[in-house]
Amino acid sequence: MFELREKEKVRTEDAIIYMLHRSLSHLDRGSGAVRIMFLDFSSAFNTIQPLLLRDKLTEMGVDSHLVAWIVDYLTDRPQYLRLGNCRSDIVFSNTGAPQGTVLSPVLFNLYTSDFQYDSESCHVQKFTDDTAIVGCIRSEQEEEYRKLIKDFVKWCDSNHLHLNTSKTKELVMDFRRLRPLMDPVIIRGDCVQRVQTYKYLGVQLDDKLDWTANTDALCKKGQSRLYFLRRLASFNICSKMLLMFYQTNVLSALFYAVVCWGSIMKNPGHPLYSVISRQRSSFSDRLLSLSCSTDRLKRSFLPHNMRLFNSTRVSKC
Repeated sequence: MFELREKEKVRTEDAIIYMLHRSLSHLDRGSGAVRIMFLDFSSAFNTIQPLLLRDKLTEMGVDSHLVAWIVDYLTDRPQYLRLGNCRSDIVFSNTGAPQGTVLSPVLFNLYTSDFQYDSESCHVQKFTDDTAIVGCIRSEQEEEYRKLIKDFVKWCDSNHLHLNTSKTKELVMDFRRLRPLMDPVIIRGDCVQRVQTYKYLGVQLDDKLDWTANTDALCKKGQSRLYFLRRLASFNICSKMLLMFYQTNVLSALFYAVVCWGSIMKNPGHPLYSVISRQRSSFSDRLLSLSCSTDRLKRSFLPHNMRLFNSTRVSKC
């Protein structure tokens, strides 16, 4: 299972690469499909139960004083609403974590860390409150995938996490010529909608894996932000300020999720580090090429960057 691990500097790009590599590796073998269920929580941070979190932290062996401090931090929090000169009555909240704090995502990770699953066919991938269940289906054997979804829904109920079935979507990738009909997934009586594109961690994924949807989205975002840059230039703003705006607002959008290859090579905590380690040569510092049956996998991130890495090794010899 893939989880956010801040100390190991696992980022959104790593989560996307890991999901795509496992999916493409399965599709490369043929006679199979990949089903990805993107689950949406309703007010994820607001549903944390402090006492339940306390029990989980205690089982993890967290210091009792720190556990007591966290419980005290989450309980009896006074809240009120102010509108102009009017102020509502004060109410005390005993559930959830405050929005906008650095601690809230960490607490949510700890709160959901007891549900883990990772097999050759299915795995749960979590990045804070963005959760996906990936099923690598072969020979129409979907029992494990469906059972995993059912178990996750049951676990959510027991942990007071509310799934928003209307925003939960499924993405199916199947490149076979004769695609069998796949029965939809039912969650709490609602049929989960199957989509052709889905925005996951800020990146548009599509069922063809050709990045068309993501490229179009980046072009639109880049054009809209360049418009504001041109407007600023028309007001005779100094070049230093224009450059600052370009770097912080335009480049940050265009280069989002552009990954750093070196972080995988040097980080044992990276989810793809084990894949790289298996490809290391015993006779040099080059990497053995991954076996690819299709151009789709061959042109994907990992095999392509392994070839680039080997080319730098050759040039240094």
